[in-house]
Amino acid sequence: MSSPPPDPSPSPLQAIGLLVAIAATIQAPLVYLSSPNLSEVIAPVLIALSAWTVLLLLRRGYQRLVAPLLVTAVLIAAVIGIVAFGSVRTAASFLFVAAVAGAGIFLPRRALFLTVALSVVILGALTWMEWKGWFKTATFKVGFTVWLTYAMTMVVVAIMVYHSRTRAQQALDLQRSELERRIRSEQERDQSLERFTRIFRNSPSPMIAQSARNGLILDVNPAFERCYGHTRENVLGCSDEMLWVEPEQRTRYLEQLFAHRRADRTHVKGLRADGSRFDALITSEMGDDPQDRLIITTVTDITEQNATIERLRRSEDRFAKAFNFSPMNLAITRLSDGLILEVNRAGVISDGMGVDVLRGRTTLETGAWLTPAHRQAYVDQLKRDGRVLAYESQMRSRDGRPVDVRLWAVLIDIEGEECILSSTVNVSEEKRREALLLSVAQGMTGETGAAFFTALARHAAPALKADVVMVSELLPDQKVQTLAMSMDGALVPNLAYAPEGTPCGEALSRSDLCVYEQGLAHTYPDLSSMTGIQASAYIGQSLRDQDGTPIGLLSAMWRQPITLTSEMRALMSIFASRATAELMRLRREREIQQLNATLEQRVQSRTAELRKLNAELDSFAYSVSHDLKSPLRSIDGFTSLLSEQLQGRLTTDEEQLLQRVLASTHRMSTLIADLLALARVSQGEMALGMANLSEIAEQVMQAEQAKHPDKPLTWRIEPGLVSVCDARLARIALENLLGNAVKYTRDQPQPLIEMGRCKDGDPGRTSFFVRDNGVGFNMAYADKLFKPFQRLHGPSEFEGTGIGLATVRRIVDRHGGQIQGVGTPGEGAEFRFSLTPASAPR
Repeated sequence: MSSPPPDPSPSPLQAIGLLVAIAATIQAPLVYLSSPNLSEVIAPVLIALSAWTVLLLLRRGYQRLVAPLLVTAVLIAAVIGIVAFGSVRTAASFLFVAAVAGAGIFLPRRALFLTVALSVVILGALTWMEWKGWFKTATFKVGFTVWLTYAMTMVVVAIMVYHSRTRAQQALDLQRSELERRIRSEQERDQSLERFTRIFRNSPSPMIAQSARNGLILDVNPAFERCYGHTRENVLGCSDEMLWVEPEQRTRYLEQLFAHRRADRTHVKGLRADGSRFDALITSEMGDDPQDRLIITTVTDITEQNATIERLRRSEDRFAKAFNFSPMNLAITRLSDGLILEVNRAGVISDGMGVDVLRGRTTLETGAWLTPAHRQAYVDQLKRDGRVLAYESQMRSRDGRPVDVRLWAVLIDIEGEECILSSTVNVSEEKRREALLLSVAQGMTGETGAAFFTALARHAAPALKADVVMVSELLPDQKVQTLAMSMDGALVPNLAYAPEGTPCGEALSRSDLCVYEQGLAHTYPDLSSMTGIQASAYIGQSLRDQDGTPIGLLSAMWRQPITLTSEMRALMSIFASRATAELMRLRREREIQQLNATLEQRVQSRTAELRKLNAELDSFAYSVSHDLKSPLRSIDGFTSLLSEQLQGRLTTDEEQLLQRVLASTHRMSTLIADLLALARVSQGEMALGMANLSEIAEQVMQAEQAKHPDKPLTWRIEPGLVSVCDARLARIALENLLGNAVKYTRDQPQPLIEMGRCKDGDPGRTSFFVRDNGVGFNMAYADKLFKPFQRLHGPSEFEGTGIGLATVRRIVDRHGGQIQGVGTPGEGAEFRFSLTPASAPR
């Protein structure tokens, strides 16, 4: 076995050996020269040889032999020095101290004890030998040799003590550093343990901590309790066998875990506390610490995930089936360049180009788009809105013709690439029909009556591609009269015919479409004489009123056989519906014209009768009122005469009765006068002219002031109030309105009566108002204001007969105006009236 290579760096032991070797080598000749006793030279020589031997051994790498050899040499040299001197009191005794110090520093504890014991024994033996006189007599003369021996010994001991202290300090520093490192490690371990505990407790996934020695559960987190249904207290210290559905699965899993110290995302069947099963992925890892073999397991419930994956798979399957078997044109293309990723059978755009040929080519390469600009406009809108609905553009059909299309598309993501799911519908035929219907609608727009039916026949013929089109009306005598007839694109004169024995008669009897696609001439041979053409095909649709009664017919005929299409049915339905509506309107218009022709005559007759009755009624009222005045004057005269003759002979009650009779006759006289005035305003012709109502009102108020000279009146009449009216009747109306205002303000300390033009009235007529601050009235009884003999105040409060406002109402009505009253109890009343109808000029 080869020795290890020498350490090139000098050690403390090398320094001490070198120092001892040099000191002993110097001391040996000095002792030889200064001491007559040659035996004293042996000790330094032995020490020098031992020191140089130590240096040699150190250079060779035999460090374990160095310290024992050096200590042994020092002990031997000490013994030789004492024996050679002849006394233990020589300087050589100090070498025992150096040997003990060297053993304590460089040798193990047992060697130290052995060195101390040997030194004590040797010193004791030498002391006893000196006491017995076995040594020669020593001379205690002190010289350079003694000083040198003590000095060299102290230096060597000092170096060894310094080396020992240095090693102790290094050991202490190393221990302190190790202690600090251990404290940091423990802190880091505590922090790591705290983080692990926090992660373990707050993890959303169930986690289990188990012992790898016996498999018992040491801890679980709350997520485990929620997932498995077991509480933490119930599973601590238990085996995990209760969490597995299949024991064999658990056995295989543990074998894998102990073999690799880790098992990652293994699919297993878990068992909950209630016995239900679920799919799970578990990951376990075993710790590396042999003293604490811990298994941490994380459980992921993938039941919902598996269900979601299954639903996704089914959804994808349904989408694939819907995509591939849809009758609609469906395609998936890349947004960036239009590369066709998938297309269904209905989306094959060209004969001879199958689905496999289309995949991997762009829509521009296949010629689907007319120009790149068409696709770019479509893509720009798709990018802006995220989808397009009923986007209209032009593409190429399978035969290369440009066609109008309508696209529905939405942006989808396929593996991070923006793509387009689109459906394309060819709407060329639809647009052609729309244009046809629009042309027909525009041709008939604004037409009514005969012009409408002419336009309908003119436009229906090319739309149906028919040789003859007729729009007819069923007359009351059950004959058919054409309203418009088109033949070979030109209008022909109308005709009337009996429908019996023609396809028109059959069509009138049916509510649905009457169709003869061919063979019409054989079925109805007489039809050609009526129409002038040899027709082979016929379509007829009866036009019916709201109650289902046939009122007309729309029919078309062809010289050649036809095949009835859905488009022809739709056109016939549209034309028939429009013709029915117009024919019903035309018939209603005729009825209205007939009613209007008789209505004016009936109105004139009724008006004449009403005028006659009103005249007779007014004449009767006038006659009655006039005839009542004569007897009433007689009663009043005789009663007054009787009162004068019996004056002084009547009792108080009898006097009161006579006064009540006279008051009644006076009231009756007033009432008759008012009735005569009311009758007069309803009779006679009105003399309309421009009247100044301000002047009339001013005259009326001056007359009222003259009637009540003891009570000053205040009135405000707006100047310039004019109206087209009968001045005589207008004066009567103002006398009643202003007279009422004076009467109902007599209890006011400062009565005020106003008349002016209404600012917020009907803009079509000029309205005026008469306002007072009198007693007013309750609006709940406003409907009684203008009725004869209806009063809102009792005779004991205010005199009157209730005819005044009725007279005003009759005058306003004769002028075609309006009147209304507004009042508030205690705050006055206001009457607004007009004397011209709404259409009259102001």
